[in-house]
Amino acid sequence: MNHKTLTLLVFTSLSLFLLQCQKTVQTDKDTQATLIAGIFSSCFSLDACFDQYVRTTDEGASFQVFDQDGTRIYARQSGLNYNTYKPIASGSKWVTAITAMRAIDCNAGTAGSCGTVTTTSCNNGGALSLSRTTGEVLGWTGTYANVTLRQLLSFTSGLNAGGGNGSGQASCISTLPIGANATQKNNCVNEIRDQSTGTPGALYQYNSNHMAVAQRMLEVSCNKTWDTLFTQLIVTPLGWDGAQAVWKGNFRTGEDTDGSLSGAYGLSISPEHYARMLNALLMNGTAKNSSGGNLANFLSTTSVTEILADQYNGARIGYSQFSAFGYRWQYGLGNWRFCTVTNVPAECDRDLISHSIGINGFYPWLDKNRNYMAILAVNNLGRKNGLSLLPASSTSLFFAETVRPLIHSQIGR
Repeated sequence: MNHKTLTLLVFTSLSLFLLQCQKTVQTDKDTQATLIAGIFSSCFSLDACFDQYVRTTDEGASFQVFDQDGTRIYARQSGLNYNTYKPIASGSKWVTAITAMRAIDCNAGTAGSCGTVTTTSCNNGGALSLSRTTGEVLGWTGTYANVTLRQLLSFTSGLNAGGGNGSGQASCISTLPIGANATQKNNCVNEIRDQSTGTPGALYQYNSNHMAVAQRMLEVSCNKTWDTLFTQLIVTPLGWDGAQAVWKGNFRTGEDTDGSLSGAYGLSISPEHYARMLNALLMNGTAKNSSGGNLANFLSTTSVTEILADQYNGARIGYSQFSAFGYRWQYGLGNWRFCTVTNVPAECDRDLISHSIGINGFYPWLDKNRNYMAILAVNNLGRKNGLSLLPASSTSLFFAETVRPLIHSQIGR
């Protein structure tokens, strides 16, 4: 058992122990037994591990593994099929970061299939780049005028949640009315700015506020709405279903709210379609189109490197949902860098996967060292896996760490 699997086991064991101690919380014993069996029982094949994992899910799941050229080499589903659109929670962060880098590349003329986001389209406040600031684009002044798009996409902007230390967000993000206008969006990002207390560049704070501001910067810089940017840069070239690939401010309740500032969590997508996008990171800029063919120059190689690189730049961790359990994972642009030795960059790079796990258990990951990617698609929101001390993300992580050695054996690297 490797270090990360052991840590996950300790975390899950602690969660279950604490769960037993919560006398005020009534838990169905059959459900709890299913969870325990699904997490701790041994499995020795991908099929067996997946079937065991499915027993812990609310609606079923699907699991796919793709080789270095984007060919699907393993697939299994139960309840949820590969084309089913469901919310992906924080799996959305990777999509937002890739959308931003697509806008940068298209503006610089280094990407294709850009729609109307062509060279010099995103020059309001200067040519769009990771170094463009909130002062230049949004007209901010004071402490947060020098916050960069890079810092926003890596959660190091200092825009913490109401001055607190948790992962919360400004309430306006999830309550924007459908078709929110520029004034309403500006008021929301200004509220985020005015309630923050962190120092830009010095604090890593996992919350939704950073990406809301990043999305507004993209809108203003490119003079287009988030929906237009997303449609032209992601949906159309990848052949996603525009009627289902929608952003909502509050995916938990299903309310009809504007999702143009919910880039940290608000997207619904199918795993098969998500894989088309993720392929661009696997193949250094080449995505997949609707027929499974290669879509070259979807991202520049520079953008792929930036998305996957350590973006902390010396920032301390103010809040990470994983740090309480011993993890000191690094963060890129919209994705975690999951490695054993995080304080030695060269060692981290040798034992690294990149991922963007959602609180509902949706878990896409990329292993550039072994040249493969995988997507565990699941939507656990409260029946079996909604227990506060046993979040769906923990069981998905444990599943992934269990099957990774099996995948490595199958692909021979």
